Amino acid sequence: MAEKKENYIYTIDPFPQETEDQTRLYKFFDYLKEGRLTTTKCKDCGHLPWPPRIVCPECLSDNLEYVDMPKTGKIFTFTVQYGGVPMSFKPPTIFAGIEFDNGMKLVSAVIDTKPEEVKVGTEVELKPLKVTRDRVLPTFTIKR
Repeated sequence: MAEKKENYIYTIDPFPQETEDQTRLYKFFDYLKEGRLTTTKCKDCGHLPWPPRIVCPECLSDNLEYVDMPKTGKIFTFTVQYGGVPMSFKPPTIFAGIEFDNGMKLVSAVIDTKPEEVKVGTEVELKPLKVTRDRVLPTFTIKR
């Protein structure tokens, strides 16, 4: 009989596979576990895509390297979700569009923050969220 190693629902897996055996983007998750937000940069044309890629969407090269993104950004839009929130989150959950000084934009959850603390222009900082023993998601919190 197989030993149950953690309390986790495997049949509905909303979290990305993060290990080298499961994805070619495993380094992104390894760096995130170290507290670094990274993406890939094309060594041939210089394109900086989000999310990280294994092939450049501009020139189709696979000559990519991981580069660090800023750890802080500003909210340019947000919404608060009260029902049907994803696993590992508790309502109300704040989802925000975040823009970085380098022009890159992404959507992420803003954790450890009350909805009334959030407004357009609020500065946030990276706070990776450990969702299981070995899985992590990029999330942010208000910079205090």
